[in-house]
Amino acid sequence: MANLIGKNILIVDEVDDTRTTLEYAVRELQKDVELAQKQLGREGEETNFFVFVLHNKNKSKKGQLPADMMESGRYHAAVTTDDVWICYPWEAKDIEEHDALAKANPLV
Repeated sequence: MANLIGKNILIVDEVDDTRTTLEYAVRELQKDVELAQKQLGREGEETNFFVFVLHNKNKSKKGQLPADMMESGRYHAAVTTDDVWICYPWEAKDIEEHDALAKANPLV
């Protein structure tokens, strides 16, 4: 974790559904960095965490991200969508079928 101290850290996820995974990831990384800072005597160095998601589902969230992250623009979603099921190509069992369905039913 010492190599993260004083850096800008980008956390990337495909979907922000309930936000519990993102909350966990940010919280645990912050704890790890803070511990490393104390162990190395580097408490004065600021580490900034940023979150980018492909899709943010427009729904109530169970998890929370730090208020300063949300207010300062360190959270960004490429698309905010309704609470719908999203099947990403890397999850498809039959990529040819996925491609045909995507071509027949474009989102845009």
